[in-house]
Amino acid sequence: MATELIKRISEAFNGGNIQPTVFAFPPRKPDSRGPMIWNHQVLAFAGYELDDGSILGDPASRELSKAIIELGWKPPTPRSKWDLLPIVTMAEDDVPVIAELPPDLRTLVQIRHPQYSSEFEKLDLKWVAFPALSRLGFDIGGVQYTAAPFIGWFMDAEIGVRNLADSFRYNVLPDIVAALGLADGKIGVIAESFEDLPEYERLSMLSRAQSELNYAVHWSYSQAKVNMTDSLTASMKWSRYDDEFREKNGFRLPADPYWLAPPQGSIIPLWHRGGAPNYQPKPMICKHVQDPLKVWTREKPDWFISAKELDIVANLRKARPKMSWRSSSFDSSYVKAHKRLKIGPPKFIDEEVPDVLTHDIQFEPHKTNRSIDIYFCSAGTLAEKIAAKLHDRTKALVAEIPGVEMAPTAQPLNNIQFSNITQETILLLVISSTGQGEIPANGNNFMNLCQDVVVKKRDNLRFRYAVYGNGDTRYSGSYNSAAKKVQQQLRRVGGIPIAGGLFQGDTANLVTAFQALSPWWTKLQPALQDAVDGPYKLTRTHSEEAVSKASFDSFDSSREEVVSQFTCHSEQLDGQFRSAALVSTSAKSQSDHPGSYLLTLDIGNYTYEDLACIQVLPINSPSKVRRALRALGVSASAIVELDLNLERCPSYSRFLSEFVDLEVPFAALKWIDNLELAHEDEKLDMESFSFQSVLEVLETLDDRGHLKKLINEPFQASTIPPSLRLDICLSMPVLQTRNYSIASSHQYLSQSRDLIRPTTSATPAATETGTQLSSTHLQILVKPQANGRFSSTFLNDCPVSSVLKYRIVDAVCGPSLRQPASAPQVVVATGAGFAPVRCLLQRRIVAARRGPVAPFPCGISLFLGLKAADMPLVTDLLMEAAGAGILDSLTVVPSNEDKVRVYDKLEDDGIKEVVRRKLVDEGGRVFVCAGPLAAKATKEVIGRVIGVDVDTGLGSRWVEEVF
Repeated sequence: MATELIKRISEAFNGGNIQPTVFAFPPRKPDSRGPMIWNHQVLAFAGYELDDGSILGDPASRELSKAIIELGWKPPTPRSKWDLLPIVTMAEDDVPVIAELPPDLRTLVQIRHPQYSSEFEKLDLKWVAFPALSRLGFDIGGVQYTAAPFIGWFMDAEIGVRNLADSFRYNVLPDIVAALGLADGKIGVIAESFEDLPEYERLSMLSRAQSELNYAVHWSYSQAKVNMTDSLTASMKWSRYDDEFREKNGFRLPADPYWLAPPQGSIIPLWHRGGAPNYQPKPMICKHVQDPLKVWTREKPDWFISAKELDIVANLRKARPKMSWRSSSFDSSYVKAHKRLKIGPPKFIDEEVPDVLTHDIQFEPHKTNRSIDIYFCSAGTLAEKIAAKLHDRTKALVAEIPGVEMAPTAQPLNNIQFSNITQETILLLVISSTGQGEIPANGNNFMNLCQDVVVKKRDNLRFRYAVYGNGDTRYSGSYNSAAKKVQQQLRRVGGIPIAGGLFQGDTANLVTAFQALSPWWTKLQPALQDAVDGPYKLTRTHSEEAVSKASFDSFDSSREEVVSQFTCHSEQLDGQFRSAALVSTSAKSQSDHPGSYLLTLDIGNYTYEDLACIQVLPINSPSKVRRALRALGVSASAIVELDLNLERCPSYSRFLSEFVDLEVPFAALKWIDNLELAHEDEKLDMESFSFQSVLEVLETLDDRGHLKKLINEPFQASTIPPSLRLDICLSMPVLQTRNYSIASSHQYLSQSRDLIRPTTSATPAATETGTQLSSTHLQILVKPQANGRFSSTFLNDCPVSSVLKYRIVDAVCGPSLRQPASAPQVVVATGAGFAPVRCLLQRRIVAARRGPVAPFPCGISLFLGLKAADMPLVTDLLMEAAGAGILDSLTVVPSNEDKVRVYDKLEDDGIKEVVRRKLVDEGGRVFVCAGPLAAKATKEVIGRVIGVDVDTGLGSRWVEEVF
């Protein structure tokens, strides 16, 4: 069978002038499997699985290669990624037979490129001369031919787009990107490797590499004088044939579009034809139901001995180990081979063996519990990429340290097993948040696992851990909430933090895993080295001294974690934040203002992008900083000795102004234990202190004189010692940013000639003289909150011209909204959610001023839900937008006693028809900016209007920003 197949295929190949041919072996008999060929293709490269789990050669051939080697094939030495597999045939009711290919069929085509000859020569790419599918069968009139291999010629994309390029095959496109220098200027700047680049960058480079590879493949086969067709020609021929057949017969031929459509995409005409009928007439070429490898596994007779088993028996007989027949140390294959051969137990039970061999057989190698395990949880992809990059760096770091184990890859957090964790385990976790700060689905079982540990009273595991919070400060309300919950549970079950425990990353300004990981790795790397050099030297039975040291380390790590938070804060202040001046607000008294108000900031010459976000740091007012300095008994210029490893530690004045929040309670009150009370029976109201602000607690204790005395020194009235003062400062909460959508267009303000004027007589502008708007200004819409840290406290404490800190980050919806509008839009906003809509309208007004040809030809249907007090803020702009032809409909729903909401209007007669036409017939988009409940309700209403679930019906045309 194999001999005949090789002979006929050689004839059909015809030296490169391939004659397409089908070879049909006898059909299968009733109730039998029929003849079969193991190989998927007659010419296929081997895929050898290496010790580290990687594949040398073609990953698609891994199982087949393993099976053929077990059957007795000897791969060439040394092995390479271009080793051709032999053919394995299995006739009806017969055992498999191995047949090597003759030299004329083993000739490979070297892939070269006429413009990049040296680059492709270094890549050393090659492929077989022709495809010969050998696991397909043929069904005609109920007669099934189970072995009917087919030889033809390649289409270039089979090799250049799939076989060599697929990430699960040879995956050569990243190598081509590197060889052609397509990523030069990117690697090492914004990314450590090609895989770390943003997806849109990678797609551009991979597409270019794919195009060059596909061209090289076709050119190389032409030079080798081997038949090949190109995707465009094959597509055109099939389309013409399909059209002619349909015109003649009235129906189309059945086809599998996955096999027909070339993978290059829309530049190929066939791509747009859609699916063909998928009925299955007879005769028919089809795939086998049965796998030849599995068939052989079932049919293998007891007497059949594989080459591997024969080698094992031969080697063990030579070694003659001293052990009993019942010993479990025998290799299972050895026992199996003896049973099949029916030779019984070996005859050398009582004979002596060399000591070295005895030792090797009777003792298993020592298995260490020293391990570094990496887990991630995320609803997206960035956390997994960061974890993968972390795994690579950690593996390289500990490669030279004996006995430290690591899993092959980073795992989802749900895979963690506390039963496998010991005191010599280090856990490295990368945690994202989802929803309103919840733990993502691939980590939500973690909380239950921790609770189970506590219930079983195994909550003193004393492993080491570090957590990277993959947070986004654009969602300030839930920033790193999941990471904080995970860390809390890790401590609950006895975890000891290293590298500060939790590192709160911020992906608002980051796009690659390399950028996200780098600042954390700077802190984590030395901590890992210390942990490996220190705790791993302890034996499994720790001494009292070692346990004591671990407790001491736990205390230091907790302090280290706090210092790390201030370090990160300091680096962000110096590297990312800028200073802005408060120019004006549309209300003089924020506390008495019933609606939202417009805030204007002067940001200098910094240019911001429309439809972005601003993160404001509500620094403490100078008067409150002076009060805190007085209570602490320290001068403003004194240095806070945080040991931050920075060029310069902050002064107390700057620390109390920009680092900590004086308006919220202390993060910890343990430092109060170091205070000396004036009377022995005096007690501090700790419960009350836990609710009072930092400044209130400091002034209360200062008024009572408690900040002037120490334990064991009741008669001294000295100032606070530096160590206690530092403990107090480290116990203060880190100042957090507040996130606002930018409510102005940079270009619009640059062109403005208007003055900032009072919106109503009841709420005059903050600046009586008026200030001309310019390109240095930025506006935000602030909704007043009771005791709001920025909207109330900061703006009431700080007069106009006060300085604040800010940074600009892109909004989640920014990239979508900045795209030129080629379709109509439906916009729904409530309250302060009008801010990005205000920027969007100003942006379109600027475009309308440029002339009749504007990049935004399609109108907006705008639905606003506002308080009556907010109407003056929007009226002028809405009138200007309507006059410029930007709005084609406007619906405003003020607050009302009937509880009619703005999204209810979407289902009104006359409106729902317009909305449906825009979204369904004209391919329009929806932008919703509202609170969580209003956004959810709007999505449900839109779904009813268009008659289908929004995610299904609109997909990426639904843009949502929830505040």
